[in-house]
Amino acid sequence: MLISEHELRANWHKTKSNSITIPQGSILTPSARDFLRSQGIQVQYINENGSAQRMGHVLATVQTSLLPGESKPEHMTHLRGKQLILKTHPVIAWRGQLDRFGCDLVETQTLLVKAGETKFAAQLEEVALRAQQLMVAEVRELPIEFGTLFGWKADEIRDMSHHPDKYFGIPHTPMSYQDGWIVARLNSLRSKIREVELYANRAFTADDGSCSRPDIILLLNRLSSLFYVLLCQRRSEQREKRILTIGISNRHLHLSQNHLELLFGAGYSLKKRKELSQPGQFAAEETVTLVGPKGNIEKVRVLGPVRPETQVEVSVTDCFQLGIEPELRDSGQIAGTSGVELIGPAGTVRLDHGAIVAARHIHLHSDQAKKWNLRDGQRVTVRVDSQRPALFQNVLVRVSKEFKGELHLDTDEANAALVKPDTECIIVEV
Repeated sequence: MLISEHELRANWHKTKSNSITIPQGSILTPSARDFLRSQGIQVQYINENGSAQRMGHVLATVQTSLLPGESKPEHMTHLRGKQLILKTHPVIAWRGQLDRFGCDLVETQTLLVKAGETKFAAQLEEVALRAQQLMVAEVRELPIEFGTLFGWKADEIRDMSHHPDKYFGIPHTPMSYQDGWIVARLNSLRSKIREVELYANRAFTADDGSCSRPDIILLLNRLSSLFYVLLCQRRSEQREKRILTIGISNRHLHLSQNHLELLFGAGYSLKKRKELSQPGQFAAEETVTLVGPKGNIEKVRVLGPVRPETQVEVSVTDCFQLGIEPELRDSGQIAGTSGVELIGPAGTVRLDHGAIVAARHIHLHSDQAKKWNLRDGQRVTVRVDSQRPALFQNVLVRVSKEFKGELHLDTDEANAALVKPDTECIIVEV
């Protein structure tokens, strides 16, 4: 039944009501739609059984098809086929939210690839494909089965999301920036898909509570649970697989053979006192005195073996005591740094450079680095779990088949975080 503006006006002027009732399946002409919108009139459709179904404000409910030669108004869009509907219709709003989720997902995958998490980025493609299937199923009015996601059935995902402590050893706790950006991204996707689910409920649930697309609602709900499961899994992996012990580096120095002999005598060799945690490295019996413009520090331990160039490693607090400029450097990068005087039992050495505050760093064995998808020279973020938890950023990763996995902090950093001999840390962000 085609209803014109003239017919609507004639009937409406009799009552001046803010709602109007028309037969189910009626088509409103464009001018009739404009009249209803201008008057703020709501529409009720009479079903075949004679009951009225309120469809809400006309701006969200008017449906029609184009007449021959008529062009599509810009405020309307196609719902299915040639069927036109206002762009404010709840189904159109839901589709827009699903599209937005797809964009966020692809952006996350792109960032994962840049971070070297290519395997995880590829796994999320399963979710992207399911979101595309979801859109097709709704547009074509086809049913969609949940099946499995990441190898899990709907009930399995629900159970894991309700009991993360059982499956991953992770309790229900608020997200934190210390969990890293990947966990934050997963939580963001979880929040977004929950918003998509809310829009779906508005689009497919009638006033009487009946739902025309329970399959879509179920799938969206489990997608939200899936992202929670994935972030719990990620947090668990970070705690279990990227845990390192902590080594505290007190002030020390590495000597060249030439400087060793100037300080301790011609032909001198270092005497090993004890092995250090890194294979081949040792603390020597020998100590020297450091002398700066404002003060000196006695009994500074020499570490072996000898190196091509002398390097003095002190804390920022030590720099204040010596009266030198704290120069934060990676080990070996000593050009342009402060100098100090070294005093040994056989002589002195005046350095014009070589005193640094060693940048925090991690030693990793090659096999361990490969397992964790880390590479030499990479910078990571590390969380120290202590009575005073601390987050250390821009931590240099050093990889060698000669290394043992360990985070190295100087005394200032370790004291600030209340690091004890049994304190561990977790790599939380790459």
